[in-house]
Amino acid sequence: MKVLIISCGIGMGHASRSMALARKLEEKGVEVLFASYGSGYHMLADHSQYQVAKLPDIKFYGSEGELDLKHTARKSIDVPFIFLKSIYHESRIIKHFHPDVVVADSHYSAPITCKILGIPCVLVSNDLKIDFSEVYYRDRTMEYLENGLQRFVRDVSRLCPSIIIPDIKDSLKVPSQIQERVNYTGPLLNMDPETMLSKEELRENFGFSNSESIVLATVGGTWFGRKLLNLLNKAAGLLNSDRLIIVTGPQINIESQPSSHRILYKSFVGGMMEWMKLSDLVISLAGHTTSMEIASLGIPNLMVPIENHPEQLKNALNMQKHGISFLEDMGSLNSEKLATDINHILESDNLRDGALKTSEIFSQYKGTDNAMQIIMNCVESYRITY
Repeated sequence: MKVLIISCGIGMGHASRSMALARKLEEKGVEVLFASYGSGYHMLADHSQYQVAKLPDIKFYGSEGELDLKHTARKSIDVPFIFLKSIYHESRIIKHFHPDVVVADSHYSAPITCKILGIPCVLVSNDLKIDFSEVYYRDRTMEYLENGLQRFVRDVSRLCPSIIIPDIKDSLKVPSQIQERVNYTGPLLNMDPETMLSKEELRENFGFSNSESIVLATVGGTWFGRKLLNLLNKAAGLLNSDRLIIVTGPQINIESQPSSHRILYKSFVGGMMEWMKLSDLVISLAGHTTSMEIASLGIPNLMVPIENHPEQLKNALNMQKHGISFLEDMGSLNSEKLATDINHILESDNLRDGALKTSEIFSQYKGTDNAMQIIMNCVESYRITY
């Protein structure tokens, strides 16, 4: 069997969870090919063993720490051309690779391409009902854009026989027209929390003492994370932790940031879940994959969503409801406030208790196994039907 995984290339989370799914498929003897763009493409091309085809880039605009959807919309006059160009590239890849099924992770041109070519497509998404109201309250222009995107996502999703939501049951709103296709599989994780080494064993393997207070900060794979990186650099001297480990993605250059005994900079780490588990606190943006890793491991978290990013705000609010995360506003955050938040969380038991309860809930799911089975069943059903 052959599976083509087309992954959204904005940030690294989509590529990360797609790789987790690919490894599970390979255990069943499946041949996997990737296609992506942006940070996702660079992560797959530079930090994995998979072959990956390049797709046309999709651009988002803003400043450090802030997404500007209005400016993005104004600058996106060529979106129809990019969309058609993407379909053209996808069709060429499919005709060359001959996959039995395409898995589209938040890449919404792929279901259309598959419909044209007559092969099944499984959609992976953690946001099936676009909602800008939390960010752009009573903005008529954004309401119009929101309604259009909601109709588009709903109609494209109906082209897929199965839709995978890599989260726990009822974690997000789903349009009624596609509810019967939706499967809440649980997170798609690169490691099984139940079989990972203990926190103490991981610290010994990585050369850290069990008595150390360790804070891990991950600032994402795009330049939107630079503001959080700058704030962390300024706050470092005010922290009560013994170690601060800062991890960046491929679009953030940290060559000018020398590591020391107390502050460790890393441009990218494999086995991110191990670094999370050995830490006492994780600071992050609010990408969905990162959120799922933190929740599954049960690590107290300070979450700073990219400003004006509706999906990240939604993710952060869900994590707050679980009682595992403390939220901060990127727009108003300064280094002193960041340091105060970190020191408070390190001394507080509230998030630790919530984190333990959250991990118990998430441990009931075997997301990658469930998703793999859905894909295999989709192929089998298609073969029987056609």
